[in-house]
Amino acid sequence: MCGFIGSITNSQISEKLLESCNERIECRGPDEKIIVNNKKFGNSEQFHNLVFNRLSIIDLSKQASQPMISDQFNTLMMFNGEIYNHSDLRKKLESFKINFKSSHSDSETLLNGLSYFGIDFLKDVNGQFSIFFHNIDKNEYFLIRDRAGQKPLYYSYNNDQLFFGSDLKSVSNLSNNISINNDELVNYLNFGTTINPNTFFENIQAVLPGECIKFSFNSKQQIIKNSFNYWELSQFLDEKDFNDEEFIGLFEDSVWKRLESDVPVSSFVSGGLDSTAVVKALSKKRNNLNTFSMVTDSKNFDETEYMKQVVDKYKTNHSAEVINSNVSFEEIKSIVLSFDDIIYDPSIIPTYLLSKNISKNYKVALSGDGGDELLSGYEHYRNFTSSKNIPSRISKALYSFYPGHFGSGNNILKHSSDWKSAFSSYYSDRKLLGLLKIDDFESFEEIFLRNKENNWKSLMLTDHKFFLNEMMLKKIDRSSMLNSLEIRSPFMDHRLFEYVASHTRADSDYKFSPKKIIKNYLSEDFNNQFLERKKMGFSIDIVNLIAKNKSEIYETILDSELSKLYNLKFIDNLLFINTRFNALRIWKLYCISLYLNSEK
Repeated sequence: MCGFIGSITNSQISEKLLESCNERIECRGPDEKIIVNNKKFGNSEQFHNLVFNRLSIIDLSKQASQPMISDQFNTLMMFNGEIYNHSDLRKKLESFKINFKSSHSDSETLLNGLSYFGIDFLKDVNGQFSIFFHNIDKNEYFLIRDRAGQKPLYYSYNNDQLFFGSDLKSVSNLSNNISINNDELVNYLNFGTTINPNTFFENIQAVLPGECIKFSFNSKQQIIKNSFNYWELSQFLDEKDFNDEEFIGLFEDSVWKRLESDVPVSSFVSGGLDSTAVVKALSKKRNNLNTFSMVTDSKNFDETEYMKQVVDKYKTNHSAEVINSNVSFEEIKSIVLSFDDIIYDPSIIPTYLLSKNISKNYKVALSGDGGDELLSGYEHYRNFTSSKNIPSRISKALYSFYPGHFGSGNNILKHSSDWKSAFSSYYSDRKLLGLLKIDDFESFEEIFLRNKENNWKSLMLTDHKFFLNEMMLKKIDRSSMLNSLEIRSPFMDHRLFEYVASHTRADSDYKFSPKKIIKNYLSEDFNNQFLERKKMGFSIDIVNLIAKNKSEIYETILDSELSKLYNLKFIDNLLFINTRFNALRIWKLYCISLYLNSEK
């Protein structure tokens, strides 16, 4: 697990600039830093600047250092991530007489595989990754991201220069592309995030999940860009019969593959079903598991009772840290400011603090993230099957009269017979755009649901493309890597998503209890009270946080660049009507205000 930045340019770049841009991502790889400054490879006329920060987890030797060069193929690679099946892949490559310098580096396996088989090699790769790959002889450059987008990768280019890296702000500083993308600012205010491949910065884009982008130079030394998707979940849609034993077999194998490490491995325990399932699978392979939790003094998010049941059942060595009302607002603000992208979800705070606690003694932790997206665990899947839906014309009329400063009005739309409006209501806040007097925007339906069919798998595909990549995985990556901690999520294994996409359960109770598979898996270990409780989530008391720090938050928003773009007088009403939803709106505005102020 690592972080990197780089440039392919027609003029030299100072090492001082590289160092400055790299400061933000040193936390991603504190064990080793290697800088390649203004080097030319092969017959290339361009200067190559590469910086790699290593978090040593598999093969701790110098033979696994990066940037890594293959003398056999004359190729170069920088790679952020882990390949969980690298041992099997290495055996395959060795059968083709491919040479290895390291004893068991997953990086070298990936380099040799890409060098010999090309991008097709990725079809056999199980892992999380972002990759820079350079074919020196052909003077071709590839930027590649894993299927789900677990590891970030950004780039910017013009006629003859390419900039790329693991951190959005680092790429912005290196390429000097610092203009704010106002269209994505509107998307953030509506959805809480930008929409890939776009970012908050003009002319900087994200490599999409499952995407490979090739850059080459023509005879005039101008950059030519070609991109394609080597993997798309929609390719696997089918109606095969779902087999629970097959699925659980894949799940347990996914957990066990993520034990591959030359350093100790720990695990999150929230008390929820997904992390519990991970710990159960781990307990079949490992004794004396080391587990960690973050608990809160807020009753709305306290799962201590259930967490203790998990720890007792599987006899783990457990450490729990309490996040309470005494957490410093200054610390919270510094956490928000440390992100390269805006993540306004308040759960980023306990996730960051939990990662910080674990990283004192561990470099690797397993989590239950992705289970809800994989197995339709959210409320909108249950509402989708409800027979109590409101006729569309009535829900839209009621919604239009709902005052924006009372909230989003989305509770009206959640039960609309118009499934696109119902689904979109979970992710958009068009009432907030109305308060901001913004009327030029693309709706969630237009962006993600335009050609979607009215079925369960359409919802799953959309959640996989939007919520999982744009929000959930971004949160996990940033909160952990800021603390030099690698998070491995067994539910994110592409084989599991392919299986769910290509299979359908016939029993009706699955539709109304989508995580029936996991509940059955845990049923011999826990009672119905544990299995059937209402989903609680992992967050902080945002209402109390806003109330206690109202003055500073209010002033920050009104003094920000945001206030120069929009009339923010309505914030008074949001603060007066002190609900959780309005508190989240205030927090959304506060986070973007901090971000814009930091870019002045």
